[in-house]
Amino acid sequence: MRNIKNKIQLLEERIRQNEEQLHEAKKIRAEKLPYGYSALRQFIDPETMNIHYNKHYKGYISKLNDALEGKNGDLSLEEIIKTIERFSKSVRDNAGGAYNHAIFWKMLSPTEMEPKDEILKKINSNFGSYTNFKKKFEEYAKKRFGSGWVWLVLTKRGTLKIMTTANQDNPLMNVIKEGGHPLLGLDLWEHAYYLKYRNKRDEYIKNFWKVVNWDFVEEELMRLTNKNLQESNSVKKILKEQSRMNPCSEEDRSKIRSMFNNNPESLDMYQSKIKDFLAEVFKDKHYERNEYGPNTSSGVYDLEKPGRSIINYLNTNYSAFCPLLRDLNLVLSRANMEPINFTGKNKEEQINEMARMLGFIDQLKFRVFDINSKTFQNLFRILSQTSGKGNKTEDVVEKKFKEKFGTENIRRIGELGSKEDMMGIDMKIFIDGKTHTAQVKPFTSITNEDGNLRIDGTANVKKYTTDWMVFVRRGKDIMVFDNKDSQIKDGTYFFPESSLLYQF
Repeated sequence: MRNIKNKIQLLEERIRQNEEQLHEAKKIRAEKLPYGYSALRQFIDPETMNIHYNKHYKGYISKLNDALEGKNGDLSLEEIIKTIERFSKSVRDNAGGAYNHAIFWKMLSPTEMEPKDEILKKINSNFGSYTNFKKKFEEYAKKRFGSGWVWLVLTKRGTLKIMTTANQDNPLMNVIKEGGHPLLGLDLWEHAYYLKYRNKRDEYIKNFWKVVNWDFVEEELMRLTNKNLQESNSVKKILKEQSRMNPCSEEDRSKIRSMFNNNPESLDMYQSKIKDFLAEVFKDKHYERNEYGPNTSSGVYDLEKPGRSIINYLNTNYSAFCPLLRDLNLVLSRANMEPINFTGKNKEEQINEMARMLGFIDQLKFRVFDINSKTFQNLFRILSQTSGKGNKTEDVVEKKFKEKFGTENIRRIGELGSKEDMMGIDMKIFIDGKTHTAQVKPFTSITNEDGNLRIDGTANVKKYTTDWMVFVRRGKDIMVFDNKDSQIKDGTYFFPESSLLYQF
C-alpha cells in the first residue's frame, strides 16, 4: 500500500510540474482603502495607516503574485486561503497577509458603533454579554505572544468563538484546526501600532472598540448564515429537477465498473482524491470522524438536509463518474488539450490517466463542485437517484426478511454516516438469540464456475466484514450468502455453493 501511495504522489507531482495550465492566472489586486489615512485617529495615526496600507499590505499583494507565478489558475484569494496547504510557505505567508488586511480594512470604521441585531444576539448567546465578549477578546489578544491576529469566528456549527493565529495565518486556512469564518479581527503585528503606541500594546487593543465596523460584522454574519440557507434550498431545488439528469449508459457503467474492479490502485486513487476535493470545497460543512456526533464518519454534512450528504457517495458511484469525465473532457477540448481516455489501456496507463484526470479536477474543483454549476447539479441528481434505487433495493430485502424472520427481528441501518454505516452494515437480523449483519447489493447475473458461484454486475466490489452478503436482481431475485468464505477475483465476487443460505 505504501508503494501505491508513493507512486500516486510521484504521478501527481509530475502532473503539477508538466501540465499546461487550463486558465490564464489571475493577478491578485489590492482592495481600495474605504476611508482616508487620518479617518481613524482615535485608534491609529495617519502615518501608520499610510505605511500599513501602501507598504505592508500592497507588499503582501506584490510578493504573493510573484510567489504564485501563474499557479493559482482562476482561484480567488479566498479560495487560495481555503486550500493553502497545497501551496508553498511563501504563498501561505503572503496570501495570509493579503487576505487578512483586505478584510481588516472593512472591519474598521471612522464612526464609533455598538453591535446590534443578530450579531448582538449571537454574542449574548455565546459569551453571556457584550461586556464579557470584549473582556475575553482582549484577553486572547494580550496572550498572543509575538506577531499574529485575534479573531471572532463563526464556526461551521453556527456558533461564535474567539481564537488567535500566528503570523499571517487565517481561520479559513485548511491547515488551521477548528477554524471558521472570521467576522472580526485585530492585527497584533508591531507594524500595525508601534509608531503611535510604542510598547503599549494593551492600550492599542483597548482602543480597537472605538473603530469596530459592527455594520460590516452584521452583514458578514447574515451573508454567511443566509448562504447556508440558500445552498440548502438550491440543492433541494436541484433534486426536484430529475428530468435534466444525464447519467452513464449501462455500457459505460459496465466499462467503468470493470476498470475499477480490476484496477484497485486506480480506484483507491480516485476515491481518496475526490474525498479530499469535497473536504476543501465544502470546508464549512466538512466534519472529521466523530466530529459531527458520536460514531459518525468524516464527510460533508447538512448540505441538502440535516445529516450526512449524498455528495459523499461521489467517490464510489460509477454512474456519476461518466458525466464528471465527460464534462472535464469538454473543458480540455476547448483548451485544445488531449482528453482523458481509459479505454484500451493497461493498468499502469490507467493509473497515469487517473492522475492526469485528478490533476485537472484539482485545478477546477471550485468550479466543478459549485452548486450553481451544471456539472455539480447533474452529479447531485444522479447521486440522489442512485441512492434512491439503493434504498428501494433495501426495501425489497427488508420486506422479504420480515416475512421470513418476523418484523421484530429485522433492523434497518438508516443513518448515513453512522458507525454501522461506515462498516457497510445495511441491516441487522436477529435469529435464535444471534445477531447477523448484512450488506445489500444489486447484481445482474450469477454463474457456476467449478463449484463457486460468480456474482456479476455488482457495484464497488470490496471485502466487507458483515456476516451476510445479500444480492438483489431487478428488485425481486434475492440471494443471501454467508460471507466468511467469500473471495474477490479480478474485481468479481465468488462464493462456494455451500455459502448460499437463502434464496427468494
